[in-house]
Amino acid sequence: MRRPVTRSCLIALTALATAGALFTGAAQASGARTAAVTKWTKISTDTSLGIASAGLYRTTDGLLHVAWARHDTTSYSLNYSTVGPNATLAGTGTIVKGWTGVSFYPRLVAGPSGGIRAVFTGANGVSGSPYNIGTMYSAVSSAAGTTWTLVKGSMSQSTFVPLTDTSATTQSTGTPVATWAGGSGVAFHVGTDPNTPATKPDGTVAVASGSGTVVGTTLARETDGSLWVAWFTASAASDQAYWVDKITPAQAAKTEAPGSGSTAGANNQPHQSVAFAAGAKGGGYLAYCVATSTIGCAHIALWKVGAAKAVTVPGSTTQHAAHVAIAAAPGGHLWVLWYDTSQNKIHVIRSNAAVTKFGPGQTIAAPPSTSELDGLQAEGSQGPLDVVALSPQTTAGTTPSYWDIQLLPKLTLAGSPATVAPGKVVTFTVTDVGDPVAGATVKFLGKNATTNSSGVATVTVPTGTAAGSYQATAAKTGYTSATFTEKVS
Repeated sequence: MRRPVTRSCLIALTALATAGALFTGAAQASGARTAAVTKWTKISTDTSLGIASAGLYRTTDGLLHVAWARHDTTSYSLNYSTVGPNATLAGTGTIVKGWTGVSFYPRLVAGPSGGIRAVFTGANGVSGSPYNIGTMYSAVSSAAGTTWTLVKGSMSQSTFVPLTDTSATTQSTGTPVATWAGGSGVAFHVGTDPNTPATKPDGTVAVASGSGTVVGTTLARETDGSLWVAWFTASAASDQAYWVDKITPAQAAKTEAPGSGSTAGANNQPHQSVAFAAGAKGGGYLAYCVATSTIGCAHIALWKVGAAKAVTVPGSTTQHAAHVAIAAAPGGHLWVLWYDTSQNKIHVIRSNAAVTKFGPGQTIAAPPSTSELDGLQAEGSQGPLDVVALSPQTTAGTTPSYWDIQLLPKLTLAGSPATVAPGKVVTFTVTDVGDPVAGATVKFLGKNATTNSSGVATVTVPTGTAAGSYQATAAKTGYTSATFTEKVS
């Protein structure tokens, strides 16, 4: 039986092989659903990799494309899966195979002509090959994501790009940008170079503690086109904390996230990519564990970059949170999610469009036969939220694999007045974490009404309606429907 690759052997593998967060505003196209889906779908084979992270990218047709690495006994491969509505597995295949090492953190971003680009590192094991020197490589595909072609050249001058802690996105022009844990901090490179390694030098965000301290780099593109990178400095020194920095168009000074330092406390590093996203209405948002002297995650903080303070994410104070993830949604909403190690469950919460409050949370069980999670990610740029988990299974002979489940935002329905007389009008309001939802269908006493731009619809109670309690429902494609009990007297 193959044993999964763990962090203890990752250093050796990295030494051998080193020889999207893109946030769009595309229209929702993930299928007409008004009910929650709670079934997990296995979307990869067993990977034999316990320290890994998938690349996620949503195309305009609503399909989610997932890139993931696998240890194939004596070599490594980079593979893809395509996920459709209701977490259905639409297809899977190979990007590259037979390599002596390949990135455990591959990333998918927008490619040329509306296609997809995979950004990764590794070595193909072929002497003299430009793909055997451990730079940052890329491969491109059409929007279908089924046939991949290696791109000539490199996205790094460095030939020591690690197999983990890498990230990628694109500039507004479509130029790809990559980051990774460099020798003296966060390294980054803008654009592709026809030469391998690239002739253009890599950029650097220096950290005070020197090499080997950068964890979980994550890139996000702001609405003004600027690119920001977030990471955790694991140094056991004064700079141990979560950080962000703007790297394009002009590099700025790095900023420490409030309350994220933990030199005198328990270890609060993310153990995966840092949870960082750009909101659809502007602003970069970082979610992270805040530690005490004995607890690695006393609570989860959500910080808008530049704000003086971070806010506590509701429901995250159980002291058992891990694998914090974040996803941007249309209109400015954000999803924050985490794994509860004591419950073996995933908690999901959604903000309003202004990211000033949260709605009620959702709790879902981990994938079947899960003993723990090795990673948690999410993508919600078109409305529905795809939750992707790297799950070691308790079944004998298995190794970690990727699973997907899709969740919908929840509608809230309220009626006014709460008690209405026959022949009178009841006003229904439909909201999404307090924000009005237009175009929702409200059904009450056999009548249908559609909400306006204020989320309001009115229904006249038929004359002769008997006194009693009657249920109203609100539904809209892409949301979980809501109910409200209205009294007639």
